[in-house]
Amino acid sequence: MARGNPNQFTEKNKLQRANTISLIRQAVSIMNETGDILDIKSVSLKTKEIDLKKKGISEATFRKKDLEHIQSIMIELGIGKYGRIKISESSNEIALSEQLILEKKLNEKLNKTITQQKKRIKDLKDIVKNTIIENEELRVRIYEMEMNTKILYQVRSVNNNV
Repeated sequence: MARGNPNQFTEKNKLQRANTISLIRQAVSIMNETGDILDIKSVSLKTKEIDLKKKGISEATFRKKDLEHIQSIMIELGIGKYGRIKISESSNEIALSEQLILEKKLNEKLNKTITQQKKRIKDLKDIVKNTIIENEELRVRIYEMEMNTKILYQVRSVNNNV
């Protein structure tokens, strides 16, 4: 049984891909002239503005990893997560930029973990501090009990000797 879309490479599909890529290129070109930020939402809105049918390209389309033509145009034009990295046609630089993006994500996760650990350490320090205070209070009470016992013992001893 065949898997995937049987119409993937029809003429209509090829025209839709070409139209999609053209729309994205036009939108990015206009946005570069006006100095707009090339994030997925703004590019999507701009494609809807310039599309004759006013349909444009949805944000979900940009986020689909299996649409290689969309992902490659995003890399080429620096859209979304690729926006901060200037990439040339070199596959070496593309691989490095993707690795850099993965490293940044890992760094964010590690920073989040560090923040959680710092909070846990602070909570544990508070517990230790409270335990030390409680121990000191217990020592004082034990000392008081010992003193009361000694006093009571001395009073009984003196009364017995009288």
